[in-house]
Amino acid sequence: MISAFWRYFLILSLLFIFWGEFFVSDGLLSQLTFNFAVFYPLGFLVGYRSRPENLRSAYLAAIIFNTLTYLVAVISGIPIEGWTLVVLDFISLFIFLKIGMIMGHRAQAKE
Repeated sequence: MISAFWRYFLILSLLFIFWGEFFVSDGLLSQLTFNFAVFYPLGFLVGYRSRPENLRSAYLAAIIFNTLTYLVAVISGIPIEGWTLVVLDFISLFIFLKIGMIMGHRAQAKE
């Protein structure tokens, strides 16, 4: 579980660095699109693996990663638009991760 957690955390970090330049934080739609670009690929990779992965470690890595990004934003002095956006951000995290897992599992099953 520990190695899977760090692998997922590394994947999230790389996706965050890659997509961070493409999205600016000015609105709900931009935040949802950014969450899709970061969390859906992780869910897809978890669902695509032929060996069943520990889903708890994927969710835990995503939650901790998302919490740390907000913590870094607060420490850096970047204003958070509102707690509604934060709650929606965490809800979309679960939704996009689960959709990615389902689609990855379906794609793996077709092969």
